[in-house]
Amino acid sequence: MEGKKNKVLVLVVFVLFTFMAASAQKKDLAYYQCAFFESYRAGNMAPWPGLIAEMENAKSADVAWQTEMVKAIYGMVGYEIGAKDKDQARVYVDKADIYLDKLLEKYPNNAHIQSISGALYGYKISLAPYKAPFLGPKSMYHVDKAIELDPAEPMGYIEKGNSLMYRPAVFGGDKKEALTYYRKALKLKDTQNSPPCDWQKMLLRAFILKALYETNQTAEANAFLENMKKDYGSMDWIKQFVGADYMSGK
Repeated sequence: MEGKKNKVLVLVVFVLFTFMAASAQKKDLAYYQCAFFESYRAGNMAPWPGLIAEMENAKSADVAWQTEMVKAIYGMVGYEIGAKDKDQARVYVDKADIYLDKLLEKYPNNAHIQSISGALYGYKISLAPYKAPFLGPKSMYHVDKAIELDPAEPMGYIEKGNSLMYRPAVFGGDKKEALTYYRKALKLKDTQNSPPCDWQKMLLRAFILKALYETNQTAEANAFLENMKKDYGSMDWIKQFVGADYMSGK
């Protein structure tokens, strides 16, 4: 009888081990890309810190893995700034800095990494606007370097657009010109058949929507929004992202 119980216990442990191993195997890069995407689409960023921590704990040396992880940290910085939590945004900026310093040292000719670095300097300006004269040129150096290294990498154009979109007009900001760069980035993503779980493409389309409303191109913006809803669902969070006043025509 005791031997039978032991056999059953061994079988249960084996089944659990097999299940856990199978679950672990599923958590490849595609798993995290889709987890970030689905969470973002639902307008729920709560899972992101845990997902980022899991990716960090994996301690993968793969450049694609590390780039995706840092891109997610970049996404959290933007979210925290939008949520008016500058202290938490700074925590993620500091985390991204550590990873980016190492990645830039190892892969100085990686356009994607150069773009993220440029974006991070842009976020640093948002957190401390008085540093703009010092940090602005650094941001644009990395963004322009990214475009120079790989003119087919969309993120360089996204960050070029962000610089123009969020910079005051007196300092060279131009929302219509930003829209040109955003459109170029989206065209590149469409041409390159970006993966279905591409949360950054969703964000890029949100940038375009915001730029259309803010430049009073309302009819095109409304049509663009309907196309986004066909791809992503209700997008209840989009009004907060774009600004309810812009979307209502006020």
